[in-house]
Amino acid sequence: MKRATRKHLLGPLAAAALMSGTLLYAGPQGMFGISYTWGGAIGDGNLGISLKIVSDDEKDKVIGVAGVTYYPWAPVEKFGADLSAGYLFDKFALTGGYDFLQSDWIISGGYVNTKDESSDPAPASVTPPPTGGTDGPT
Repeated sequence: MKRATRKHLLGPLAAAALMSGTLLYAGPQGMFGISYTWGGAIGDGNLGISLKIVSDDEKDKVIGVAGVTYYPWAPVEKFGADLSAGYLFDKFALTGGYDFLQSDWIISGGYVNTKDESSDPAPASVTPPPTGGTDGPT
């Protein structure tokens, strides 16, 4: 397989630009985790450390993901950039997608600070005013 060139990156960059509106609208959240590629152009799988932006912060949702990965043990290209999709659990996300700099499929898992329904403020309770006089029923 060929290495990614600038011409090959135009499509992913356009997709990322279009996805950025969704990311900003839906309540994006950061993800820190690990990633693994199957081998791509090099032929060996690589384990890496990832920082990603997920499209939502509510648990039990399907998410879109854009991220970067550092592969400390990769023999040639040490960095990756990917677009992925996945599922957001409580404080954890699993994703799968394509790393354009590594020219390979990628899977990732990591910590995400999910929105907790119990942390939402409770609705204000309204007490209706008393009806009638103060002496009681007549």
